[in-house]
Amino acid sequence: MVDKQILHHLTLDRFVTVDIETTGLEYLKEEIIEIAAVRFIDGLEQKHFHMLLRPTQRIPPHISRLTGITDEMVEKSPAFQEVAGLFLDFISDDPLVVHNANFDIPFLEYHLQKSTLEKFENLPKSSSVMQNPVYDSLTLARIFLPFQAGFSLAKLAQYFHIEVDHPHRALPDARATGELFLKLIEISLNTDFKDIRRIVDIIEPTEDTNKVFFIHLYEFLAGAKYRVIPALDKETFIYSTQFYNIIGEENTPESGQLKTEPIDEAEIASFFDEGGMLEKSFGRFEHRRVQVEMAEQVARAFNESKFLVVEAGTGTGKSMAYLLPAIKWSVKNYGPFGRIIISTNTKNLQEQLFFKDLPILHSILPDKFKAVLLKGKANYLCLDKWYTILHDMKYRLAPYERQRILPLVLWVKKTETGDISENNGFAVERNASLWSKFIAEDNYCPGRTCKYYQQCFLWRVRNQARDAHLVLVNHSLLFSDLAADNSILTEYVNVIFDEAHNIEKVATDYLGIQISWWDFREVLQRLYQKDRNETGLLIQLKKRLQLSDLESAKKALLLTQLESLIPLVNNSWMAAQGFFKELTAVLRSFFIDAEQTEFSSKIRYQKRDGLKEKLHSYQHELSELLRRLQNNIHSVIELLREIPADSFRYQKQIQQELFALTTTIESLINTLDYLLSAEWDNWVYWFELPGRQDSDDTRLYAVPLQIADILGEKLYKKLKTGIFTSATLTISKDFSYFLERVGLNTIDKNRLQLLLLDSPFNFQEQALLVIPTFLPDPRSPEYPEAVKSFLETLMREQRRGTLVLFTSHALLKDMYESLHLTFEVEKVNLLAQGITGSRHALINEFKENPHSFLFGTDSFWEGIDVPGKALEILLITKLPFDVPTEPVIQAKAEMIQRMGGNPFMDFTIPEAVIRLRQGFGRLIRSTTDYGAVIILDNRVIKKMYGQIFLESLPARSQIYDQPDQLWEELLNWFQKVSKVS
Repeated sequence: MVDKQILHHLTLDRFVTVDIETTGLEYLKEEIIEIAAVRFIDGLEQKHFHMLLRPTQRIPPHISRLTGITDEMVEKSPAFQEVAGLFLDFISDDPLVVHNANFDIPFLEYHLQKSTLEKFENLPKSSSVMQNPVYDSLTLARIFLPFQAGFSLAKLAQYFHIEVDHPHRALPDARATGELFLKLIEISLNTDFKDIRRIVDIIEPTEDTNKVFFIHLYEFLAGAKYRVIPALDKETFIYSTQFYNIIGEENTPESGQLKTEPIDEAEIASFFDEGGMLEKSFGRFEHRRVQVEMAEQVARAFNESKFLVVEAGTGTGKSMAYLLPAIKWSVKNYGPFGRIIISTNTKNLQEQLFFKDLPILHSILPDKFKAVLLKGKANYLCLDKWYTILHDMKYRLAPYERQRILPLVLWVKKTETGDISENNGFAVERNASLWSKFIAEDNYCPGRTCKYYQQCFLWRVRNQARDAHLVLVNHSLLFSDLAADNSILTEYVNVIFDEAHNIEKVATDYLGIQISWWDFREVLQRLYQKDRNETGLLIQLKKRLQLSDLESAKKALLLTQLESLIPLVNNSWMAAQGFFKELTAVLRSFFIDAEQTEFSSKIRYQKRDGLKEKLHSYQHELSELLRRLQNNIHSVIELLREIPADSFRYQKQIQQELFALTTTIESLINTLDYLLSAEWDNWVYWFELPGRQDSDDTRLYAVPLQIADILGEKLYKKLKTGIFTSATLTISKDFSYFLERVGLNTIDKNRLQLLLLDSPFNFQEQALLVIPTFLPDPRSPEYPEAVKSFLETLMREQRRGTLVLFTSHALLKDMYESLHLTFEVEKVNLLAQGITGSRHALINEFKENPHSFLFGTDSFWEGIDVPGKALEILLITKLPFDVPTEPVIQAKAEMIQRMGGNPFMDFTIPEAVIRLRQGFGRLIRSTTDYGAVIILDNRVIKKMYGQIFLESLPARSQIYDQPDQLWEELLNWFQKVSKVS
């Protein structure tokens, strides 16, 4: 409880919280259906205002489902304009507190202006009806609680144990907002005064709604009337226990050995036995024979310096099966031959290994080891950049950027890792360009000579990784490091690839290159940008020189050089825009029809298409301007080198950053030329056009056609041991396709071991595989209507959690638009990727709402873990064949044909089989799961190649040529398994 005297000092002894429910998100089109305001005096609720409102339109079913407000409930309620005056009278001139003010305030303001037009007819257009100060609890939560997983009112109320009787109703939400605001005030009072002062410095020139709050807080804390009592608060405890990237920091031996000793395979097997260490430590532990076999084989691969390829079905426990022997080997053979790199494809698996599996093993094993979670440098905050920019914000950040960096301020003080992915308050995916200003880029970082070296997040984790037993990375980092000649991971001879079926795709992507106008925009705006103010590195240097005591002649020379650079930056940006405008026009004119303008469409081009010739004059102008810019920056750098060090503040940092930007400009010039030339037959080139006709955001791409040779030369040659594992590596129990795609077929056969382990799950009992042959061929025009009809019937026959996997966004969108009203009438929750929410939000809602239907494509085929009754039916609309016109697919097919192979059988089928197996694996996630898989593609029965797909699935297929027969079998099967479970 905040003391009322403190609230008085903060001018918050009276405030009003406001919440609204609406018919939709766009205030120009939608209406308010419920409004509530709660007055708090001295931190306690005193009075409230609450009204249901009658809109002029029907309330959408999904809004009714979310809020519980129906058309019948508001039928006799007043319209908004009838209560607008009462609302304004209630809030008076008290400060308003809103959760997500950017939504509620514009909505309210617009409808208040419409409702009170006569009363406020003389109001200037720029003025607001509500003149109250506004505080946003969402923004405050992002600043004070940057590590929070989510910032919805419901999530924050749960965190603070605030009871909300009916979420998504205006009055309970307004009350919860008030309780939340008071909790955030408590946290703010226990924040270091210097940090609040920094926030005030950042926020001062902006229009941020919380500016007044921070100014009052700063003034109050400056008076030192409130004494902060140091304590380990809840937030700090959570940070320290959940956000780290080093395990066993103290467990590194002083030196390593240059020989190796074998580890005991029998000892490793006994770890998993009944009565073994795992069972003794955890009481209940499920013994799995296949897990023991895999652990023994991994141990043997280390002992004998071999490559081991393991397909381990779902439920094998493969993570523990390779982690244990890896730890034993690395501890026993610490040194250049002991360190092990473990690479995963997905963030989910990486976090499971580092924050769940490894801490378990660290706590129970007598062998103490050190493990490090390492990411690419773009993930880590550079303290040198951070403090340099903070002290020169006026010249380095636009006002809107100042607002956006606020969630970084307290996080920088608390984080142990500097890894921006842990700061959900900042939302890096929405602020990628801004974040790029705070990372240590190539040729900028001075290494050990940096004054922040001892505290540096990047160097700390890299140094720790160099002497760790285990280093966890993702495939992207490993392959980008491979392209950079091991500049990050340094030398290693042991690697474990989990989710190894993704190796070829990720390696292809990260060994490739791309370019867009955003790349030019970012580097040029870093140098100079004029918004309301002039900002950028050149302006920072100019102001620092003007304030310096440097000899006047040298100062004048440098300032003259800088003045000549600014128009050169502007001209380069105009040339870049002109180039991409012409590029877009040329590509639309020469390569595609006017209607084909979807951003997602990838169109291949080759040298013979003459793209370089068509754009010669535009490329030449852009490259010449960039070369001049680069040369002139080099001249400035040379002049800076001639003057005494520390002639002005941040001289070294500015010089380093200028040099880094010249390197980036060089890379842009070369990359653009490489992409336009399209000279190499062993590379694939393509472009993507923007969806909007008025956009010039065209992108060029190129990737190597074959990565097998590259991996053989750059990776396999230096490895002593390589472990490759996944649940899907074989086609009809055969590893050949995987081995060829990633180049392992060239390894000495005596060094290559293959291991195929079936899942411990009883798929014959746990899964029903259904194939209806009464649907038309997926390639026929009648197919979409048949799928729609099937989904409608399935929804009515079986109200169960159902994941529907599509192979195209177009069909998914068509099905959603055709079915969502029917599902709403039947009160069945229908979720759709790219339409009703983000991937993460959709999966969470799917888990939390029984009997939902979830439509997904692409990323939903793998990496989703939904155990239990939340997912009981998996429906696959089509076999997941790659789009044959996709550039890389097309080029690979041509290559196979040139070599005398059959592209369909040698490439298309195997890729689709692996994808199908991944999709199938979403259903059964534990020994207690039961469910049905329905494949709506009758080609698995009617085409000869269909048998390859069926042989690769772990359950026997049941074929139905009559709908009634299928629905009856589904009903009987679920009744049977429900009795068993």
